Amino acid sequence: MANTAGELLVVDNDFGGDPDGLVSLAHILLRSGPGMTVLVTTSPLDPGLAEAAGADPATTAGRGADLAEQLLELMRISGVRVITGAEATGITPEQVSPAARAITEESSRFERTTILCGGPLTNIAAALRLDPPLARRAMLVWVGGTLAEADRGEYNSDTDLEAAREVVASGMPLVRIPSEEYSRMTIPVHAVKNELAAESAVGSWLAERLLDVPPFVQLGATLTLGDSVLVAFLPGVDALARQVAPGTVVHNQVDGAALWDDLMRQLVAQGS
Repeated sequence: MANTAGELLVVDNDFGGDPDGLVSLAHILLRSGPGMTVLVTTSPLDPGLAEAAGADPATTAGRGADLAEQLLELMRISGVRVITGAEATGITPEQVSPAARAITEESSRFERTTILCGGPLTNIAAALRLDPPLARRAMLVWVGGTLAEADRGEYNSDTDLEAAREVVASGMPLVRIPSEEYSRMTIPVHAVKNELAAESAVGSWLAERLLDVPPFVQLGATLTLGDSVLVAFLPGVDALARQVAPGTVVHNQVDGAALWDDLMRQLVAQGS
């Protein structure tokens, strides 16, 4: 039976990769109200990227789950489940993971489900294969593709082309945030060092993750917090919330500076 008293928010991301996903998750958790049930699921990295970063390509979803659990513990948040997803991309039975099962099982209990995905669509495609009616009862907000193409030309789409095409073809209501939009979400490195790291223990932990770049990355004057755009699409009606219709490809609609300022305020208010 559906839970009409609240709604389900699924946060799906490759938390074992670019740490901007962890910054986004922290901000989402800080802004999620008491009527919101949150489920966190983890997706895999591109194997080549994982190897270049010195990670085991076979365990990146598990690594992402470990990091998400660390963040929840640091934030003193209980009651949020973190479920490990597929460790490889594609649309074979191998991708039907505990994460995909959790998405279908949890969403069946709620009138409304919003999925915020900042990585490849591996887990979402697997959940749809398990439960095709999920396409009618959930809305997806996805950081992926380009302005012109949903299934090519950008890391999240290219990492799992088959999953992206399957999800788009399913008819699930989709709001898409392409690379041209999320790449605008930049923050000075000095702000990470002098603002984020100083706000709280959570901010310090996030700053450490952001500044710990892999060997092939040259740390410059700015960092891109692309997955933070998802915060603007949390269900809500406040000044940060973007109200867009399914089928929208978002461009020039998200205020990165306002998101950063709000994150700082939320960290101070939480006080941990």
